[in-house]
Amino acid sequence: MRNRGRAAGVMKERLPEGTYIELVQSLFGLTLPAVIMTLCFVGTGAYILSRHEDDLLLLFYGIGIIASVVRLAVLFGLRAKARTPGLGGHVARSIERRFGYSYIAFAAAFGLFSARAYGAVETDLHIPLVAMVFGYGAGVAATVSLRLWVSVTAILIAIVPMILVSLFMPGGAHWGTGVLTGLFLGGGVLSMVQRYRETSSQISMRRLMETLARQDSLTGLPNRLVLRERFDALAAGSDESALIAVHCVDINRLEPVNEMYGHMAGDALLKAVAQRLRRVVRGDNLVIHLNGDDFVVIQPNMTEPREAELLAHQIVANLDKSYAVAGEDIIITANIGYAVDMQSGAELERLLVAAERALLSGKRGASGVAASEGDPWRGHAHAAA
Repeated sequence: MRNRGRAAGVMKERLPEGTYIELVQSLFGLTLPAVIMTLCFVGTGAYILSRHEDDLLLLFYGIGIIASVVRLAVLFGLRAKARTPGLGGHVARSIERRFGYSYIAFAAAFGLFSARAYGAVETDLHIPLVAMVFGYGAGVAATVSLRLWVSVTAILIAIVPMILVSLFMPGGAHWGTGVLTGLFLGGGVLSMVQRYRETSSQISMRRLMETLARQDSLTGLPNRLVLRERFDALAAGSDESALIAVHCVDINRLEPVNEMYGHMAGDALLKAVAQRLRRVVRGDNLVIHLNGDDFVVIQPNMTEPREAELLAHQIVANLDKSYAVAGEDIIITANIGYAVDMQSGAELERLLVAAERALLSGKRGASGVAASEGDPWRGHAHAAA
């Protein structure tokens, strides 16, 4: 009872979405055991039926074949979808349910067939039958143990009926078969629970480390690594007519805040700035904290450069307001320089340099927003015309 309660408790644990998605994807890692199990069930079942005619056994055999075909169809039909990069949690849950229901359906048919066969056929046919049951258990442990509601439910439904039948049959050999199978079943369930705990913990830790490596520790915004990866992906897979803008955002008066109120207040101010940037910059735009008081905003998939100017003014308008920091209302200002280019084949370094030059030019001219002069996209547009 304690082991069953422990397994039920583990099955109800909430996982980080990224960890959960990886565990669902593990269901589709190996396909050969499912194919082998289908062949073994078809072959062993046909052999047993050839030796022992039984209408109920034949019914369970037919249901098992249908359930097995459905299970294979779901396994191979959803495999590509489950392995899609960027798979979302909602889709992963739908995939898992369809996989799990088909898997458990076969387990139920298999359990009924095994229990009926063990109680009805000649003793010499118990050998291939028991071997198939143990093979099924090994297959469950090898392929679906990381989703406990599927693996534990399936293995109990498939094996417990035969154990119960064997325990109520006369003869020490049958009783011994039931006891030994039950012990192995209990050990298998505990092993699957332990494997699930260890693997889910390892995946969660790995994903956390990956997140920390790609995230600014102060503001929680993505860092330079994400900037490079995201920009390269945008430049490589965009429409040839799309424009992309790089905005360099500089926060003024951060040093006076540090000197007057301390670095803790300066850090709190940067966090507040990051939160406002998140609210302003939405959709497929990306906000990056480079260092200190410098931020970068990537604005892809534009149809005209005017969109970059509008976003830049919107950012400045939202940042140029008071902030409640260290018990004081602190007012800061922001400057933005931005550069626009054709998104397809755009170069991040060139746009960053152009945006930074525009930023410096805007500061000298006491202007909050400045555009880079001679943006590369203009040349492309003239050439296209």
